[in-house]
Amino acid sequence: MKNYSLKWRLVSTISCAFILLWVIVFAWLYHDLEQRLQNTLDERLSTSARMVARLIQQLPLEQLTESLHAESENALLHSLIACEVSIFRADVSLPQHVIARTQGAPKNLKNQQVGFSTWTENGLQWRSYVLREGEVQVVVAEKIQLRQNLLKQILQSVLIPLLLTLIICILLILWIIRLEFLPLDHITRHLIQKKQSLDEASRYLIELRSQKIPKEIQPFVDNLLMLIERLHKSLEHEKNFSAFAAHELRTPLTAIKTHVQLSQLMLNQTASAQDTAKVIDNLKHAERSIQRYQQLLEQLLLLSQTEAGIQAAHSHADMRSVLETVLSELTVEYPNLSAKLQIDWASLVAQHINIPAPALHMVLKNLIQNAYLHAEDAPNIQIYMQDLQLIIADQGKSLNEDDFTILTQRFWRKSAHKQGYGLGLTLVKVLLEQYGYLLQFQANQPQGLKVIVSFDAAPSATEKQQPD
Repeated sequence: MKNYSLKWRLVSTISCAFILLWVIVFAWLYHDLEQRLQNTLDERLSTSARMVARLIQQLPLEQLTESLHAESENALLHSLIACEVSIFRADVSLPQHVIARTQGAPKNLKNQQVGFSTWTENGLQWRSYVLREGEVQVVVAEKIQLRQNLLKQILQSVLIPLLLTLIICILLILWIIRLEFLPLDHITRHLIQKKQSLDEASRYLIELRSQKIPKEIQPFVDNLLMLIERLHKSLEHEKNFSAFAAHELRTPLTAIKTHVQLSQLMLNQTASAQDTAKVIDNLKHAERSIQRYQQLLEQLLLLSQTEAGIQAAHSHADMRSVLETVLSELTVEYPNLSAKLQIDWASLVAQHINIPAPALHMVLKNLIQNAYLHAEDAPNIQIYMQDLQLIIADQGKSLNEDDFTILTQRFWRKSAHKQGYGLGLTLVKVLLEQYGYLLQFQANQPQGLKVIVSFDAAPSATEKQQPD
């Protein structure tokens, strides 16, 4: 679709609307003014005829002919209205006798019908009014051209201010729109002239948010800032992911390669019972490394899918049954786990969580595994539900303030000598946020860590709370 300028489109649309409105107003004004002008001038004709008739009736009929004949060529010589006075007398040979007429008056004035009429003589249109009172007939007439000239002058006096007002209005519209579009023009020029990095764009939008901008573009600025921040964070995560994943993936691969090479060397030599036992032991180490490598890849794949927004449809999962399945898997890998667990099974009865069972399985497995691996020689790990909150508390070594801020960062571990890859809590955090739940960390009393999963909240951020 071809781009267009919103600013000039507004100017042209509003200007066309104003012009159309002005044309309609002028057409209405022309029609109304013409009608009123015709009525006014017709009223002037009839008034003039009555005034002449009253003046004539005040004179004796014998003196009427001589007086009007003497004055007609002088008094009415330059009148804008043509006038003719006729009398009817029984002793006059003609039925109608013209006793006075203005110079230049049409010849057939006396032949017009009583009242108003419009007629043409010698190519000129006339408007006349005929009044008969007794033996006197008065005819007054004026040229239609005079009326049209008068109407034209009046319309010019009205039209010129209208046109000036229209031009001023269009200029005001243009100025106001340019003034109101200044924030958008400033943003456009800034983005066109400068090729900015994500950090520079974020700083510019943050500064722009604090400025006075129209409410209509405020959501655009806010969402653009959120998008850039998410993109910036995503790129930072990808950088960290690439750096740490490259290091973590080398470790199990190197171990597998080493154990396999040792096994090959031993098999190439004379195999004794002792060598066979060593080969079997090396292969077991290789198998464990393969399992660790497989687990790491599964976590990385699930983490990438979850962060990309790939999730299953919401469904309900039974907390008790999922926890039993998780424990049956973990006890195979960690035989001493059962001795440390203190589970309040009664609090888990009838706890159905609005989350798919595979996602809840991954959450529970990573939280319990994390508590077991990082709780040092803690005597027990408590698991229970309270007010739709799952609590997993251990009595291992307490974390400091700095540890709480980076606890869910990818590939972070308290000690590099401990098992794991630093992805468990990150995966749990992302999974819970995907379904609208809250992950919190507290310092356990007297020592250790307490993990709280709130299934009754829907923020999308991980929070750390201070101990009571």
